[in-house]
Amino acid sequence: MSTEAVRKNYSPVGASLIEKLYSDDYLSIGGTQSTDILADQAGITAESRVLDVGSGLGGPALHLAATRGCRITGLDLVETSILEANNRAKARGLEGLATFQAGDATDMPFESGTFDVVWGQDAWCHVPDKPKLIAECARVLAPKGTIVFTDWLQTGEMDEAQREAVHDATASSNMATMECYCELLEKSGFSVLGREDISAAFITQYRTIIARLERLESEISEQFNPKVFRIMMEKNGAILHAFEGGLIGGGRLVAKRG
Repeated sequence: MSTEAVRKNYSPVGASLIEKLYSDDYLSIGGTQSTDILADQAGITAESRVLDVGSGLGGPALHLAATRGCRITGLDLVETSILEANNRAKARGLEGLATFQAGDATDMPFESGTFDVVWGQDAWCHVPDKPKLIAECARVLAPKGTIVFTDWLQTGEMDEAQREAVHDATASSNMATMECYCELLEKSGFSVLGREDISAAFITQYRTIIARLERLESEISEQFNPKVFRIMMEKNGAILHAFEGGLIGGGRLVAKRG
């Protein structure tokens, strides 16, 4: 999956449709509930310096700035999402705490040891090179920093056709397994403090999303055209099928260095 394919999937129109399906400010399915769980596990306070890698429209970062008072930087590949996230921060008076900039997760524009927490919420499946991603997260973290994230994971064996369908629907080129992430974290000097399979929650959430999409058929068809709705149903249906079939799932990981 090329960077251009990711940009296309999360174009202003694409992002607005995904946000409509998921929840306000979010391009990830867990919403503020998932953000709060991760924040508690990471021990985020007003003193924390946080980096959200794959920040999208700013949902997690804006919520953390508003509820925890921490300084948080969002990094995302899609320039239009960065512009929108910064506009939302300014509109809510949070621009002093939450800032967003464009950049590559495998070549981050930050000095080493800049952040106390590196954060991800259902975004790292879009990064093809997972070893470089984790290495960069380790580089920008302070010596006793914490890495905390949820992600879409490969949980079952897929044939070529299944793999192609899943990656096309999710705008990803690959998905890590839980074991893969744990190995990469340990190789980068982290101790994995928590690893949780949250696949059951992902299935429940995605069934709700499909039901919401079905209710939006008239609105989407009128605003765009019926073909757009059909494509959305096909792709999101493929995602739910993969979740229910145990091919993909969700994971929550917390790791600390030092």
